[in-house]
Amino acid sequence: PGAAPQPEPVSPAPVQNRGCAAAAVAVLAVVVLLLVGAGVWAIVALNSAEDGAYETAPDCSVAPDEVLDTLVPARETELNRRIQDFDPEHREGYECRWATPRTAAQVPAAARLALVRYADRTGAAGAESASAALQAAARGKDAHPLADLGDEARAWNETLQGFDWGCVAVRMSNLYAMACHTAAVDYQASESVPGDVALSNAESLARAITGEIEQGDY
Repeated sequence: PGAAPQPEPVSPAPVQNRGCAAAAVAVLAVVVLLLVGAGVWAIVALNSAEDGAYETAPDCSVAPDEVLDTLVPARETELNRRIQDFDPEHREGYECRWATPRTAAQVPAAARLALVRYADRTGAAGAESASAALQAAARGKDAHPLADLGDEARAWNETLQGFDWGCVAVRMSNLYAMACHTAAVDYQASESVPGDVALSNAESLARAITGEIEQGDY
């Protein structure tokens, strides 16, 4: 129990028209950008925090290369930055996004990650604030709990522009993390992988990141 499921490799497909592939990746890019306004960014509206087990937020490099290599073939980093407009005395975080480029000879896929550490604040504990962020992200998503992952974790599927995404949010003391994944079944991105596959892949990414954080010095 609690062992990380093996990520589902993105199935190879015969080479087809790259113009179609470029359009497919463009569609995926739009879908990924839509996540900026989705559940993970509910954390921006939360202003509470505590000095918990973590003194700093991990950056995007905490995502293991070998896991990303499997989930997002020939990936390019599209986003790797601190989350803007956070008061560092109260909270800090990073936002990350990887996607298969339009020039790649692989089926399009994408993953994203948010990492936020909550600091101490009068009247609120950082762990409580991180938990509130998790609950806000999962709200209305028909989320279910995951065992043996951080202090608490919830997982769900969501559909954006016809594509199924898997998302997993995790709290570790005063640190909040959310990982999402999707992939197409062909170069034309005619449809996404099934929701259970996307969710399994998101869980693999979340468990890998959690393991790296627990072994690190943050």
